[in-house]
Amino acid sequence: MAICAVLDASGYVIQQAATALDACQGFVMLDKADWTQYGLVQSLITIPNSADFSAAWMAGFVPPMAVGLVAACVSKIISVWDN
Repeated sequence: MAICAVLDASGYVIQQAATALDACQGFVMLDKADWTQYGLVQSLITIPNSADFSAAWMAGFVPPMAVGLVAACVSKIISVWDN
């Protein structure tokens, strides 16, 4: 169950049990069951596996290189008729 927590003047975390989560002015803290059930935070901080990283790299690298290579080839072909 998620709880609302705030910092007091001395810097300690205090639970505010009477405060609803949508009205929380501090931090919303999750217990272990919520953490594993929702897993969103955990998925954001995990290191991607090599296949996902490779796919992201290729998606960002290959299209610009392919477009550049095609453009260079087309410019060489067009330059034949310019002479």
